[in-house]
Amino acid sequence: MVTDVVVLGGGYTAVWAARRLRHALGPAGGSRVRVTVVSASRSHAFHGWTAEVLTGHVRLERTLTPLTDLLPGVRVVTGTVESVDLDRRVVTVVGVTGMTQLRYDQLVLGVGSRDATEPVPGLHAYAHSTKGEGALEALIDHLDAVVARAAATPDPLELARLLTVLVAGGGFAGVETAVAVQQRLDRQVRGRRLGVGIRPRVVLAHAGPTLLPGLRPQLDRVADHAAAQVALAGVEVWCGGRLTAVTATTAHVEGRAALPIGTVVTTLGQVPVALPGTEMLARDPTGRLVVDQYLRVRDAAGVVDGVWAGGDVAAVPHPAGTGSCPASALWAIYHGERAGANVALALRGAPPRPFRFPGLGQAASFGVGVGSAELAGVPLLGLSGWLARWVLFHYYMPSRPVALRTALDWFRPSRPIPPASEAPTLSGQTNRSRAAA
Repeated sequence: MVTDVVVLGGGYTAVWAARRLRHALGPAGGSRVRVTVVSASRSHAFHGWTAEVLTGHVRLERTLTPLTDLLPGVRVVTGTVESVDLDRRVVTVVGVTGMTQLRYDQLVLGVGSRDATEPVPGLHAYAHSTKGEGALEALIDHLDAVVARAAATPDPLELARLLTVLVAGGGFAGVETAVAVQQRLDRQVRGRRLGVGIRPRVVLAHAGPTLLPGLRPQLDRVADHAAAQVALAGVEVWCGGRLTAVTATTAHVEGRAALPIGTVVTTLGQVPVALPGTEMLARDPTGRLVVDQYLRVRDAAGVVDGVWAGGDVAAVPHPAGTGSCPASALWAIYHGERAGANVALALRGAPPRPFRFPGLGQAASFGVGVGSAELAGVPLLGLSGWLARWVLFHYYMPSRPVALRTALDWFRPSRPIPPASEAPTLSGQTNRSRAAA
């Protein structure tokens, strides 16, 4: 009899869980255990190079790898999860060919998170994101279209509006995105020769008093260095005011006059994806699933047999005993590794092992050779921070061949920033263009 393991999601936790499980099972395990990954996308998206894709240093296609390439020996089902029946151990999936029901003996929930757009009216309708199916492509195409429209307008007020971008959120994602957008638009405006003194205006809005509050006060040097790079890039920083509303042409920030904008980009954070049928599972105040140190999902009665979770969707206890693990790609990767290994142990009747990853650090890039990072608590600023990030991001890319091609891209001759529409997409989706223009 075949044992079925179903992994939900196509991101870091799901991919690494399925790979670790297949490796632990070995060649002989394939005849006894069937591993199925269910994902709405056909490709895994690596988000580490978002800034470099925006500036043109990394090709968009390098961030997308087909799941079938990453997961040999694993069945990949493309579709969305309609429901999870924890009592019957059945997952219902809706795909292009209709509805499918997948029975499972072990279930791994790695469905991740989505943009938190609900608190700000208009954000879902008008803001762009850098995460999600086709989001980065859509943002790039929109920015290119905005510059083209600006070049064709005789109205100076309309020109200024079109070339104004608001980036919401002052964490690492926000500061990195704001600088990358500024650099991309600066280069395009110079190339189109729009006129002397005309420069794009990128505003970084953050509700707190200082940028990068997650680093303070322990790593003030790293945070201050990153904030200085934001200023040097020409990004205008608005701290102390919450984004309250977005319309097709304006952004409203507390304490400020309405800002005419051509683009809004949100990096205000994520909320965990909630699957129908999992409502009875225990959750923390942020909506993440409560799991124990072994990544086993819990409900009011205790551990749910055969159900595991990690990444953004789960509140995994930090090995240091200081709350939950951060919601980031590196932590999600190691959650997936441990979940996959523990599923393999469970299939052998062995006890699970606790999650032990202590964390590595975090980093941001502000152009070639300029970075701000902390590695195991050690500040790395400037070239050292950029190089550390460059090496680690290539190392953690899920495909070694793609990582090698990405690394070699850095040594090719400089070329103009390509529009996203010229880059092939592995998602099978058309580029979205959610425009404030």
